[in-house]
Amino acid sequence: YFTYNYRDFSFTIYDYYCPPSIQASNEIANYNQPNTKHTIEYATAALLIELAKADFEEDQVERTLIIAMLRDTFDLSQKEIDELLSFAETGSEEANDLFQFTQLVNQHYSHTDKITLVENLWLVAFADGRLDKYEEQFIRKVSGLLHLAHSEFIKSKLRAKDKAQQP
Repeated sequence: YFTYNYRDFSFTIYDYYCPPSIQASNEIANYNQPNTKHTIEYATAALLIELAKADFEEDQVERTLIIAMLRDTFDLSQKEIDELLSFAETGSEEANDLFQFTQLVNQHYSHTDKITLVENLWLVAFADGRLDKYEEQFIRKVSGLLHLAHSEFIKSKLRAKDKAQQP
């Protein structure tokens, strides 16, 4: 793996999963110097972005919720969020699968944190007022890759649905 320095961010990326545009960058530095905080921010943002794209519609409500989640979860400034989203969108577009993101979550999140992430995915899915079958399939896949039990998948869905229906 290597650390990619992007403006004020430093992300650890495993080189066999790294997007080609980042591999070719001259900003790669600090080989084998992991930065757990930014790694998990990147993985979380990429998963949230992937979910928002799952229904093939760009929805401003979902994007606004993703920004709020990243700000609240990681205590980021707007500038940091913009940079993180830009980086995560590039990684998401060039990714071949979800494993590269879920692997980072599995390495750095506790079991409770993983459940919270899945619940946040559900909240984004419900943000536009409807649950698309592709969004549900995406969350099911991520839950499996995070090694969560089906009951945790269902419970997080129900909690998020209740939260989404509150005024």
